Amino acid sequence: MSYDHAKQQLDNQQALLDPKPGDYWQEMFCPYFIVVQVKGPAITVLSCLGGPHSFSRKHEPCAKIEVDDSHWAFDYGKEMTVDRDWMARAVRYESIDGFVADVSNTEKTQRIVQEWRNFKQRDLRRQIQELEAKWEEFTGWKYLKEDTELTSQS
Repeated sequence: MSYDHAKQQLDNQQALLDPKPGDYWQEMFCPYFIVVQVKGPAITVLSCLGGPHSFSRKHEPCAKIEVDDSHWAFDYGKEMTVDRDWMARAVRYESIDGFVADVSNTEKTQRIVQEWRNFKQRDLRRQIQELEAKWEEFTGWKYLKEDTELTSQS
């Protein structure tokens, strides 16, 4: 399959105007970010652009995990919420018209989105369980349940 530059530019422009979960932006196989959720103007991404080694994005989390010399993965706990302006600054050239990165949306990128959603659901359930345990302790319900269990065992 040959590379169609004009079609890729149209795909890039469309993905920038109407981002979708699974949109994966990269330049020459170097990851930029993947869109994992879109809710109105709020776009949740796993970005590989930030972190302490970044020149201009030190304050942003870097979701890239180096697995070994030739493999990497996403840290699903390091998502960030951005807007379309952030995306445009990340993938467009500053001084000329055009894109520094290209977008793709494939079965593999959809699988990454689903894995992120599963991670978020498990994390929310864990947080809810921790809050319920704190609530039971705060209200005294925990101790009442323990007393009830001890009484029923006797």
